[in-house]
Amino acid sequence: MKNILPFLFLGFLLLAAPAAAKDDNKQSLTQIDTGIIKEILKSDLILLDNNKRYKLDNILVPVHEEEPAVTALKTLLLNKQVVVYTYHEPNTAKDRYGIPLAHVFRDDGIWVQGDLVSKGLAWAFSSETSREMTGDLKLAEANARAQNLGFWANADHAVKTPYNLKDSINSFQIVEGKVMYVTARKEAIYLNFGREWKEDFTIELPKDYLQFFVGKTGGRFDPEIWKDRIVRVRGWVEEKSGPMITLTHLEQIDIIK
Repeated sequence: MKNILPFLFLGFLLLAAPAAAKDDNKQSLTQIDTGIIKEILKSDLILLDNNKRYKLDNILVPVHEEEPAVTALKTLLLNKQVVVYTYHEPNTAKDRYGIPLAHVFRDDGIWVQGDLVSKGLAWAFSSETSREMTGDLKLAEANARAQNLGFWANADHAVKTPYNLKDSINSFQIVEGKVMYVTARKEAIYLNFGREWKEDFTIELPKDYLQFFVGKTGGRFDPEIWKDRIVRVRGWVEEKSGPMITLTHLEQIDIIK
């Protein structure tokens, strides 16, 4: 049975259409389970009274911020009735340990992922195969960031610039800056934030992932849309001739202006 649920966002009790109504991929949530929360196993992992585990899809909790998120989940969910949904075919969307990815709602309509992100306890997170709900989560994240809620009050978790990533290698970050030029190579497209490409921050878009951009951009994809624009990108920062984030899907990057 498929349902589209309203979300309670940011503590204002405002009803809003689900992310699917705003995305090109207009799927509806599919109910896959229901029950009472028996245990909070991690900041993104719950256990129902039927002993089934579900991983909370489309969120990521920063390192060293696990405890506040778990505490909030216990208050929000322990011994509460929930309904479990997926945007994917049931039994196909799982993490690397085989745990189903899911979106969880309390029976009063509160969306668990939205609640965590709106309190500054988790980032909005996506992958090329799990991205439908990211738009609403990024809006909740922006609100929490503007109010310095949760971990946003910690300067270590602030949005980075292309120039202060030196100590952020091998970590998930949100980076905002101006794309100076776009370079197309045989293996990838590169968005460069400085003239010294062997030292400056770069976004790499491997050509194997272009399929996740075509269609999302009206059937034609032109990476020049980012040139001379200020963008905000999220992902894992690696050291590859300077700091680099690999772009695998459109929801990772937003044009700010």
